[in-house]
Amino acid sequence: MTRSSFLALSALLLLPSCARKTHDHAHGSVSEPKPEATLPFEYPHSVQAGSEIGMVFESWLSPQQEAGEEENVPKAAPDVFKSTKPSTPREQRPSRGHGVVAFTKDFSRAYVSLEVNVAPEEIVMAHLHCGKPGQLGPIIVDFGSTGDVSEYFKDGRLEYEIVNRDLERVLEQSKGVVGAFTAGCPIIKSVPSDRVRTIGGMATIATEGDLYFNIHTASQTFYGDIRGQLHPASQAPAPKGTPAPSPSP
Repeated sequence: MTRSSFLALSALLLLPSCARKTHDHAHGSVSEPKPEATLPFEYPHSVQAGSEIGMVFESWLSPQQEAGEEENVPKAAPDVFKSTKPSTPREQRPSRGHGVVAFTKDFSRAYVSLEVNVAPEEIVMAHLHCGKPGQLGPIIVDFGSTGDVSEYFKDGRLEYEIVNRDLERVLEQSKGVVGAFTAGCPIIKSVPSDRVRTIGGMATIATEGDLYFNIHTASQTFYGDIRGQLHPASQAPAPKGTPAPSPSP
């Protein structure tokens, strides 16, 4: 037998063994079991920690943050957005406020604490809007959609728990062309149909600096009486009792 014939025969004899070993390897009977993947560092966590407070934003509300004076309200604005009492210029209004929005780590809830020195009976609307400073933006949360907003402020403070349903309700209650421009906030602003429906989406808007409070009164209805752009809180909130849930629809 020639050397080349011997090598060819050897290859044929080894082939079944190699093929069988490869096949067995594919089924995991030859290879050693892989160790479980682990993080290369310690990271304590708990699945229950998702309900804890994560990101916190705050704002200091003032008339000077409003986008304009009531005397400059467009004539084409719907009557529902026009003041029913005489207005006062921004620089002459003493109204002020402070607001906090705290998001849970799992973005299932957002808690609001909003304190103002505006007379409760004068408040006709209170919202969270999305928009750049000095610009009018659509509504993302309407605090009056579940009850009498002036009653919510009877003690000068609004405590509210926001859930996804609050964002969805704004979209459901918007009507016609006016509703298309005043309700629902986009994350992708170049997509007209994009409307945030989750707390996580609202948190994204907040991190971009585009979330703000606006308190509307009978004298300052269109632009609002005081407005506060939300920014990351300067200090962590102190622990306290469970926030009050939002009123039933």
